[in-house]
Amino acid sequence: MGAGNSQENPAENEGAGHPIRRRESTQDSQRIKGLARLVTDRSRSRHQVEEYHDEQAVNKQSNQLLKHLFKKMDPTVLKTTGEVQGEVQLSFKYNFDTETLLIKVVRCRDLDCKDLRGKTVNPYVRLELFPDEINQGVKQTNTMKQTLNPSYNEIFSYHLTEPELLDVKLVVQVWEEDIMGKDDFLGECLVNLATFNFKASPVHTAWYTLQMETDLAISGDLDISLVYQLPQRLMVTVHGANNLIARDRDRNPDPFVKVAVPGVPMFYETQAAKDSVNPVWEQTFDFSVPQEEFDFRYLVFQVVDKNSTTVNDSLGQLIVDLNNFDPDIGYRGSFELSDLKNTERLRNKWSQHATAQEFKEALMAHSLAKHPQFLFQKQMGSKVITVTSRKAGAKAKLRIVNGVPVY
Repeated sequence: MGAGNSQENPAENEGAGHPIRRRESTQDSQRIKGLARLVTDRSRSRHQVEEYHDEQAVNKQSNQLLKHLFKKMDPTVLKTTGEVQGEVQLSFKYNFDTETLLIKVVRCRDLDCKDLRGKTVNPYVRLELFPDEINQGVKQTNTMKQTLNPSYNEIFSYHLTEPELLDVKLVVQVWEEDIMGKDDFLGECLVNLATFNFKASPVHTAWYTLQMETDLAISGDLDISLVYQLPQRLMVTVHGANNLIARDRDRNPDPFVKVAVPGVPMFYETQAAKDSVNPVWEQTFDFSVPQEEFDFRYLVFQVVDKNSTTVNDSLGQLIVDLNNFDPDIGYRGSFELSDLKNTERLRNKWSQHATAQEFKEALMAHSLAKHPQFLFQKQMGSKVITVTSRKAGAKAKLRIVNGVPVY
């Protein structure tokens, strides 16, 4: 009776459910669901990461296969032409007592990445004397991994007498190691050892700009003559050439000569001589060059092997300045041919072949578009892939076993 204390019925509590216990049970259920979602999300994320890495690996492999196809169709596709960049730091010291030239490859900087989708390279440096009279061979640094600015600090030695220093050049090349096939050329510099005075300065250290590869195999000379007639007629006669290089072992070249005066619209070519390393042309070409322009005008000659089955091979170039030309006397003489594509006056004119440039652009387009689709997927088993360029008249085949090219 009255205001006595009330007591809860346990049976009713169990049947209806205690509010606090219901809230704790709900919270536990939410925690379990949250943990389940977290585990699921982590599993899904891990799976997505694995799929991403698998896709990246397939893309890398597919791009490497694409590179090999284009390399086989035209080796100049991935050979550096006008796109070389970077520098190499070298240090030279000569020991007069032992007649030993010491060369320290210090480091490189700002190298160019040739991989289609990569941002770094695996570079190494090669050294070789030219000429190498006693066959001292190629010296090579270790390969640095994944860098555009490698440090080497490696020292190499060559035995050279003091007089030999005057006649020898050091060929320094930077290459990228390519585990899928042929290594890629990243640049070159030629060091003329005759420019060093080791007696006055025992150590010479400098940065050298990398350039396109110089063809040191070029040989021979070109016989020309110049005659001038007022008011502004320059007559250039290409008489012949001697001791040209034969690029192919089984055939002599079919050489012709390109003649130009940069800045003057006219451009000429001789007829192609057949099967000869000592061709005779005796062809004359006229250029309109005012005499007052002789101080800055020059002639450019390029000897080319006209080969109908492949891209024409350069057999050497020659530059003749007109600033010392006497128009009253004229001139006739022979000039030694050499590879001048790294000179400023030729670099933009004949250094890059249009077909090779089109191949490069096509290679990049295929890579970005991931085309053909069958190539951009995981490669299993053995197959042969063929690529053809009708415009260039080129064709290449590549055999692939489980994604690895077989030669």
